Amino acid sequence: MVPQNDTLEAPRGLARFVRSLTTIFGKQAPVPSRTTTQGVADASISSLTAAWFDISTERPMIYDDAEEMEDTIDEVAVALDVLADEAVNAEGGAEESFRIIWDASVPAALIQSVEDAIDRCKLQEKVYGITRDTLLYGDNFQQYILDDNFELVRVMHMPVHSMTRNEDEVGLLLRGSTEGQFAFEQYVPRTNKFLAGFRAWQIEHIRWNRRGSSPYGRSMCYTARHSWRKLKAMEEALCVNWLTRAFARLLFLLDTTGKTEKEAQVYISKFKQNLMGKKVVSGVLGDDELSVVKDLFIGRGFHDFGGQIQEGLTDVRVLDTASTGFTALDPVEYYQNKILTSMRVPKAYLGLERDINAKATLAYQDRRFARTIRRVQSVMSSFIHHFVGLAILLKGVDLASAKYVIEWPNPSRLDVADEAQALQAFSSAAQTLMALGVIDDEYVAMNFLQMSPAQWKAVLDRIQMQAQEVVDNGQTDNADGDTDDDADEPN
Repeated sequence: MVPQNDTLEAPRGLARFVRSLTTIFGKQAPVPSRTTTQGVADASISSLTAAWFDISTERPMIYDDAEEMEDTIDEVAVALDVLADEAVNAEGGAEESFRIIWDASVPAALIQSVEDAIDRCKLQEKVYGITRDTLLYGDNFQQYILDDNFELVRVMHMPVHSMTRNEDEVGLLLRGSTEGQFAFEQYVPRTNKFLAGFRAWQIEHIRWNRRGSSPYGRSMCYTARHSWRKLKAMEEALCVNWLTRAFARLLFLLDTTGKTEKEAQVYISKFKQNLMGKKVVSGVLGDDELSVVKDLFIGRGFHDFGGQIQEGLTDVRVLDTASTGFTALDPVEYYQNKILTSMRVPKAYLGLERDINAKATLAYQDRRFARTIRRVQSVMSSFIHHFVGLAILLKGVDLASAKYVIEWPNPSRLDVADEAQALQAFSSAAQTLMALGVIDDEYVAMNFLQMSPAQWKAVLDRIQMQAQEVVDNGQTDNADGDTDDDADEPN
């Protein structure tokens, strides 16, 4: 009779088994204390899964996982390349990946000064790598370097593992000048050894996918880490399966009728040696295995069944060692799809799409991907704005007096085609409504063309100026014509 007690001591054999399992996976063995059989089973399962599925939320560990994913998963590396390419690469192979469109009121000397700072810091060349690293880590720290003349001469990359951001209780950067009070501080990675402190204007902290409650961004690979660990374990298991069971094994049935057990063993051993051996020197045998997995050798003899002797002839059979792991790849594709979903890149862009053939579905994917690219461009525009703003302030110019916009390449040709079709439809509708007297030119500009009042005023002034030039030219032509007619008239 087993006593009804939930604190029975685990059997010693089972405890040793649990310790062996946990040692294999590099985890601390559970203490064989008083527990139930169910508790021991839970502990062993937890030890098995912890090596693959325990995900750390610490920032350095997230950075490490992102780097390993980029190094080991082709889809992740290519997806980051595609996102950065689509966001910052210039159209037509031009050298400029972004353009700054200045207002007409900005002095040419100031424009040239900012353009020179961009060239000195090689911002056009660096923006691709900065964008890619921002997506990979979720954070990117760039230090602005000034020379003795207070000119921007370099934008220097700062390792994300070493940088920290310090904010006050309302989310504003600190303004102190002592350790623990700087806006940004650099430490030896994974230690508390202080290296340097920086004021807010010295460091550009680019953050991707930042939550409102977090001072740091979030890696594009963040949600894919769970799926990546599972996929990694499954692929390693598949490799082991393929290596050990990829080749068929041979089963040799040898006739050992009339031989004793010892004689049969010698006979089988000699047969195996002659079959598996290869002469490398005259009279010398060397081992030369025929397959990755050793074949099987079994002896059999004649048997008497009811007075009838059955022949025990030597035979060779092929053992099929293939398993469903060679063909059942649905779980692998499932986790691969989850990773690509986290990366927000359609499979068609990576050459992996084979199921979706509908043009409408592909068009939707292209538009959705284009919106992701525009979001990347928006994050990078903030970085460019800060760079340009710092260059302007260093010249002693008020930012409010230097107006400009930043332009990036259009990420989707389909959006351009859709906009053109929509504009054509709006034009037809506007023409009909204006003919009926329902709307006027200003209504069309404001509502159909989405012009601002300032833009509409500039367009209207230009239209009126062109109309006045036509009138003036017409009057001049008429005056010249009258003179010629009068000259041709007879007296």
